[in-house]
Amino acid sequence: LVSFIKLSNNSLKQANRTFYANSAMNLAEVGLEEAIACFNQLDNVATPDLAWAGWTLNSTAYNATSSPYTPYVVRNLTGFTPGPNTTGSVKVYAQHYKGSAGTTPVIVVRSTIVQPDGSPSISKYIEVTLRKRSLFANGFVARLNISWVGHPMADSWDSKRYNSPTIDLDSDGIMDINDADANGDGVLDPSRPYSSAIRTANVIVASVSGNIALATGDIWGSAKTGEFGTITGGSVHPLGTTTDDPTRRTNDFNATFPDPTIPAPTSSNPIRTRINTSTVFPRSSDIPVTTGGVTTYYYNFESTGVINLAGSDTISIAPGANVVFLMNNHLSVNAITTAGSAGVNTGAGATLNVYTNGNVSIAGNGMVNANNNAATTAFWGTATSTQTQNMTISGNGQLTAVVYAPNADVSLNGGGVSGLMAGAVIAKTIIMNGGTEFHYDEALGRITTGNPYGISKWRELQSASERATYSTQLGY
Repeated sequence: LVSFIKLSNNSLKQANRTFYANSAMNLAEVGLEEAIACFNQLDNVATPDLAWAGWTLNSTAYNATSSPYTPYVVRNLTGFTPGPNTTGSVKVYAQHYKGSAGTTPVIVVRSTIVQPDGSPSISKYIEVTLRKRSLFANGFVARLNISWVGHPMADSWDSKRYNSPTIDLDSDGIMDINDADANGDGVLDPSRPYSSAIRTANVIVASVSGNIALATGDIWGSAKTGEFGTITGGSVHPLGTTTDDPTRRTNDFNATFPDPTIPAPTSSNPIRTRINTSTVFPRSSDIPVTTGGVTTYYYNFESTGVINLAGSDTISIAPGANVVFLMNNHLSVNAITTAGSAGVNTGAGATLNVYTNGNVSIAGNGMVNANNNAATTAFWGTATSTQTQNMTISGNGQLTAVVYAPNADVSLNGGGVSGLMAGAVIAKTIIMNGGTEFHYDEALGRITTGNPYGISKWRELQSASERATYSTQLGY
């Protein structure tokens, strides 16, 4: 009888510890959610500290040698009762709490449950690395159908010249992958162009709620649809082969794409008439807007103001200039049309952002972007889900740009065997024709301004050595 009672008692204790171990993990998740909620308030407060009300802040600057765990915030959450006469608490540590550009926030939590029978306390440790979500985290995405014709291809590369997530060349606390001046020479690192020598297989060709037809095309990466979508044709594979890998075709894709936010500058330069001759922006009499030390020229195109180029005429963005075209009075008409040898050129160090609800048809010499950074030329489709918008973009050479038009039908047409687009596309539907090559720039996945944080890495710290790393930070 005594043995039976002891066995029953031990079984009960073991069952209780199993139960409370699960409860400890749940408490740790509570601590994570508290910290992530504060990170996601950073864009909504006047100063970062206001997002962390109730937390203890240490604003000491990061130094890889002398202060590798700062700046940080900590908080002790108490008052949990996961069971009768049982107490629970959670200690939370969050580094880089200000969300400064280029930093990688890390959250570590330790939950502890103390039982009334005097048995050892139960603790769970979780370490989470955050990143800001990007509109261009996948590369080639349609809300509805994707149709390839002929033998297009899609792959990826990273235009970031120094792109290691674990190396900090200049020891400034910012990993090279997020550091605009990774080598610390005081000059922004130049982007590198696509070449097959630095090809990666990380592009995601995806449909949220439609089907994907690949014809005889190739994808170095993955193809994904929603639960009820189909993927037909083509070959989806990793590097080193063109043999189809069925595991790279999945039906688990889900994403939402908000409508673009149209800029509302304090002043802009009106365009009231059609532009049909070569023009360089900014023009000598144009007035810029300077915000946060960045000078930008905004142009508000009225309904009669369109771009219609033929022959050898071009729209050129002067080197180093930041230009925004606001063309949102053009529903159901062509806002931009180029044909013949005409084209749109973005100069070295310049940026061009086009916001339009009108149609875009860029043919002829298409787009010429002197930068290897696709984000320097962007088309933002502003038509609503109940409106119709078409974007057709082609070129005889390379097109380095992004297209974000979640309610537009987008068609990419290569100019013969040399047709190439490097960047990212988000649209309602996408058609890619002929021998067009699409190269997704992974650097676009790190464009994060204004987007909430998401989890890029989650792991439970189980060994004593793993937990010891944060013994000081969680020892308060």
